[in-house]
Amino acid sequence: MGFEVPILYRKLEPLSSVVVERKMAHMKAIHIRAIGKPTEAWQTEAAETYLKRLNTFSKVDIVELKEGHGGSAKPDADKTRKTEAETLLKSIPDNAVLIALDETGHNFDSIALARKLDTLSSSGQPLVFLIGGSWGLDKSVRDRAALTISFGKQTLPHNLARIVLLEQLYRTATILSGKEYHK
Repeated sequence: MGFEVPILYRKLEPLSSVVVERKMAHMKAIHIRAIGKPTEAWQTEAAETYLKRLNTFSKVDIVELKEGHGGSAKPDADKTRKTEAETLLKSIPDNAVLIALDETGHNFDSIALARKLDTLSSSGQPLVFLIGGSWGLDKSVRDRAALTISFGKQTLPHNLARIVLLEQLYRTATILSGKEYHK
């Protein structure tokens, strides 16, 4: 009786082209709703790099929303989060699967994240990722989300979280399609 590697950490077996096509069909449209816009050229360039790569697998729609602090140098953090929550949750299709990015969320390795997103998207419902502003997400957003994910215990600036999300979505697509990006 030896130690068995949990399924979560086993290498994915190569998939047939029919299975790959079916899996990727579920993730044909990915929506990202983010508070704020990139503030530096390198952020835009990095995001565009992963968007370009990801577009071979999925259509990615990014909606940049206004920050909730109204330009105040010392905003009320709770009020800002509530205002941004209302903005993030407005105009989302009823059948969408909401996925919030927050430091309090579940931390997945890349293969586990790919499997989770594959499961969440298997019903054909659109995936909508929600990225808060510099003050984070309001509890109402996390409560409404089907899943809250974290990219680690560190606090990431929201513009960097967007880049990490795009890279992980690209990695997910390559894992699910059996490409050689993920090592």
